[in-house]
Amino acid sequence: VDHYAMKVRSISFDGLTLSTKDVERPIVCVFDSGLTGCLLIRPFWNFVQKYFATDLIDNTKDACDFHSVALEVKEKGGSVCKIKSNVEDDPKQFYVNPIDLDWFDDEATAPYVIILGQTFLSQGALTIDMDTRLSTFRYHN
Repeated sequence: VDHYAMKVRSISFDGLTLSTKDVERPIVCVFDSGLTGCLLIRPFWNFVQKYFATDLIDNTKDACDFHSVALEVKEKGGSVCKIKSNVEDDPKQFYVNPIDLDWFDDEATAPYVIILGQTFLSQGALTIDMDTRLSTFRYHN
């Protein structure tokens, strides 16, 4: 099975932005039409939990209980696309959870992976150019 990934430039959880400059590894998003919500590979989940636990404005907030995710990815041609979803717009499908995957031989150097399901995909059209291995995502009007 091939998974198509896009490099993430920035990602926000509940409006708090995590710049890829703050992370030692690349962050990539993978689209999965068989998934409804959003999954973070376990090492990325742990990083996000630590990152936001020290940065939370409201110390009573549980960092595990995210209500929105927004990310920026670089597309074919160099343009930037913002992909987002939240519990208010999609209460039945939106969630953020960790997942344990064995995709990489060395977890210490593997990219951080965020898997985006139908709560994101249903908002537009994903196009993948198989020859150039580049993708674009366009929101429905």
